[in-house]
Amino acid sequence: MHRTVAAIAVLAALGTAAPQPLQARPMAIINYQRQFDQSDLVVIATPTAKTADTSERSLILNIYRQDRDGKQVPVESVGVETPCRIAAVLKGDKALKQFTLHHYREEADGALATVNGPLLVSFADPSDGKNLHSYLMFLVREADGRYAPTGGQTDPAYHAIHALPYEPPPH
Repeated sequence: MHRTVAAIAVLAALGTAAPQPLQARPMAIINYQRQFDQSDLVVIATPTAKTADTSERSLILNIYRQDRDGKQVPVESVGVETPCRIAAVLKGDKALKQFTLHHYREEADGALATVNGPLLVSFADPSDGKNLHSYLMFLVREADGRYAPTGGQTDPAYHAIHALPYEPPPH
């Protein structure tokens, strides 16, 4: 009897639920060995100052958001830089003590909905002492000397930059 009542309740709930369109987008899957091989620098590092916007503006490829009128528009992004101090070098120049991480943040206001949005990275402001982390970072060196996430700027929080427990940077 209880199974019948439970089955009827589940079917009723499913029947009244409005069908939702499925949303998906392709994502690169890069295993650790491939990331390591493609990286110029693999480190455990900690941001040392608040992230700063640059003048760069870009569209995040193949990712769209729905605006207030229901129209799909590309996700716009702003270039940012985060200074980091290195705790350990796993691959790359062992003498390097700090570097600038070049990455992006979404430009849009919070009123717009992003389905399957980019998995970007953001960092707590170290000066407030809250929500701090160290990070395992797989990075490539850019022509201007900054470092960017291996595998591109679309989903670095998924494949190239991983939060670890906080360890104060060495001085």
